[in-house]
Amino acid sequence: MSSNKTPDLATVLRTLAGLAPQNPTPPQQPQSAVQDQVPPSNDQIQFQQALQQQLDRASQFSQPPPVNTAPKIVDPATILEWSAGLRSVMKTVANRENVINDIRRMIKVQHEHEEQWWKGREALIERQKERKEGQKKLDEVLKAVGGAISTGLNNDGPEELARELQTFDLKVYRAQMQMAKEMNSKLRSLGVPFFGTKTELIRPLGKDGPGGGDMPKDKPEKGIIDEIELVKLQRKMLALLEDLCGE
Repeated sequence: MSSNKTPDLATVLRTLAGLAPQNPTPPQQPQSAVQDQVPPSNDQIQFQQALQQQLDRASQFSQPPPVNTAPKIVDPATILEWSAGLRSVMKTVANRENVINDIRRMIKVQHEHEEQWWKGREALIERQKERKEGQKKLDEVLKAVGGAISTGLNNDGPEELARELQTFDLKVYRAQMQMAKEMNSKLRSLGVPFFGTKTELIRPLGKDGPGGGDMPKDKPEKGIIDEIELVKLQRKMLALLEDLCGE
């Protein structure tokens, strides 16, 4: 083998040993396994917390502001049109049982007073008739026996009876005005339109506008209502309330 210049086994082994690394590197472990084995440091934890805070702050600015979806409530004291008043009543009055009960009591009280006033007037007229008939019978008896018939001041004369009836009607009118005032105040507190309308929105009678009659009547001032039209709307609203709340 030496003569044929063939390397022996020992030489080959030495050659292979020189080619192999002296300190072989252990096989590399997966990154996830390394991370599981090494716990994060305090610096890494603080960095992650600061990063999360910045992300949360950025997400808040990126979100659109909340939209206010609450329905806008119109002040009943500023309503001057029937359509707007009708919508207001259906939203704020018709759906509230306590308001309906209050209006029912008001309607009942009004009807009771009106009935009392009417019966009182009829009773007064009936008493006047009885007094007149009694005076007539007394005059006939005096005339039959030759007595003198009184021709002086007669409390049962036509003028005196009319004056007495007029006085009663005036008392009833004053009572009606007082009751209407109290009911208007109650309806205003309940939020019923056309009752408690702001005074600056009402045009007094005899004034067509700020110019004291210079504004044409066919072109009323915008945002202003006259007293006559307001009274019409009040009567219309009362009729509606009586239909809604009537038992």
